[in-house]
Amino acid sequence: MSLSSNSIIHLTKTREALEGILTDNFRIKYCKETIRWKKGKSVIHVPMVSFCDIPLSQIKDHISNYGFYGIGLTREWAIRNFLNPVLYIEPNSNLAHSFEQAILQIAEMGVSVDAKRETVRRLADVTRYIKNYEGLLERKNEPGRTYRFSDEREWRYVPEVEHECKMLYLASEFNKDGAADAATDSVAELRLSFEPDDIKYIIIKNDSEISDIINHLRKAKGANFTLSSIERLTTRILTSEQILTDI
Repeated sequence: MSLSSNSIIHLTKTREALEGILTDNFRIKYCKETIRWKKGKSVIHVPMVSFCDIPLSQIKDHISNYGFYGIGLTREWAIRNFLNPVLYIEPNSNLAHSFEQAILQIAEMGVSVDAKRETVRRLADVTRYIKNYEGLLERKNEPGRTYRFSDEREWRYVPEVEHECKMLYLASEFNKDGAADAATDSVAELRLSFEPDDIKYIIIKNDSEISDIINHLRKAKGANFTLSSIERLTTRILTSEQILTDI
C-alpha cells in the first residue's frame, strides 16, 4: 500500500466552512506558525491554505484533530496550482542550524523581509514552507500536546512572492494594532480555485447531512457547474462516520 495518496485533503471544523469553500473556493488566510530552532524559535504568520497527503485508510487521527468536514482534490490540481509539500525540520539538525544562522545574519544586516534584495525574498519564501518535524500541537481551549507534524504529509499553497500581500509577518509585527486586519484585507480577494473534475471526494460528518450538502451544491454551483457535474459530485460524498468505522 502506498504511503501517499493520489489526492490531497483539506479538513475543516464546520459544515458552514465546507459550504463556503464549495461556494467560493479556498480563501487565503494568515496562519500562525511556530518554528523551533536549536537555541530559539521563530513565530510567524503566513498566508496559506493547507492540505494533507494521507490515504483515507490512514486519516482517522487527522480527522479527529482537524475536523469532520473536508474536500479531497487531485494531485494534478495541486501541482497545476503550484502547491508544494512542507519542508519538515528537526530543531537540532544541521539543516535547521544553517537556516537559523542565515535568518539571524539577515536580521543583523537590518534587511527587511520585504526588501527588494532577491536573496532575502527567496529565503523568506522558503521559510513559508518550513515546519517542525515534531512539536507542540496547540488548539483553542485545549492543553498543548506533543505531536508529530510530519505524519500529516502537509502540502501548502502560499501566494507567489510577487503578490502585493506581505509574504510573512513576524509575530511582533502581526500583533501591532491594525496589522492583523490589514493582513486580512490584503488577501481578501485571493482565491485558490477548483473545478468539479478536480474534486475526488467531499467529506461530511454523517449521513443525516447528505441531502443538505447535495442541495447546497445545486444552489451554490448551479450557475457554474453543469447538472451532470453536480450529479457526479453527489456520488463522491463520504462521511467521517464511514471513514472512522469502515475504512
